[in-house]
Amino acid sequence: MNSKTLCIIALVLLGFCALSGCGSGSSGSPSVAFSANSLTFGDEEEGSTSEPLLITLTNTGTAPLTITNIAVSANFAETNTCGATLAAGANCAINVTLAPNTTGSLTGTVTFTDNAAGSPQTVSLKGTAVTPSTLTGICVRPGQQGGEMCVVREGACPVGQPAVNPMTVQAAECAGPDDILDASARCRVAGEYPPSGFCQATSAVVSCSVQGQQCGAGDSTPCCSGFTCTAGADGSFCQPAAGSSASGKRSSWDRGLADRLR
Repeated sequence: MNSKTLCIIALVLLGFCALSGCGSGSSGSPSVAFSANSLTFGDEEEGSTSEPLLITLTNTGTAPLTITNIAVSANFAETNTCGATLAAGANCAINVTLAPNTTGSLTGTVTFTDNAAGSPQTVSLKGTAVTPSTLTGICVRPGQQGGEMCVVREGACPVGQPAVNPMTVQAAECAGPDDILDASARCRVAGEYPPSGFCQATSAVVSCSVQGQQCGAGDSTPCCSGFTCTAGADGSFCQPAAGSSASGKRSSWDRGLADRLR
């Protein structure tokens, strides 16, 4: 075999090695994509936990993704199905909740540390924590139809205890037109039995849920303004009300995956 032929063969082999790695062990690389780059929560009372919002992580690369850590900022929490390794083309779910231990506007991140380019990657979080309603110590029986006066008894209820289910009650004959009462705290007024009143609360502040969060169940928070509780095949979720400019609906797959994490 002459030198010209050998040279041609060598050039062909070099080109093949450049394209295939030529036994170097290289088999592509992982890449990370998220279903959302940010999550926005509705109002949540201090000391409580919101319904979750979902992030879907997909390995869009051609090699396994090694996940070394998933961390979340203070006042937020997460659970996930990701594990330590995610195959190429596979995905996993991260359910994030707002769990404030303070009040006010809150921001944070979910941080992903892995072997993909750009690590660590982050998804931004924000929400609002509100002061819980508390009881004032006063027991109120709202006025009945026909103009009956409201009955008020001081010292019949705890003071400062969190209100479980604050509600606004129309009671035009009372000192104020709208009494804020805790629907879960019954009390007796003027020695009546059984208890016919409710403990007064300081405000009607309640948690609310945004798009993609579950609603309609007994322990679910109501939807925030601009969203309605919409029933679907896999449960009821807050969705934009007619005319709202909120983003598109969560997919059925996302909702089902979120439910499995509960």
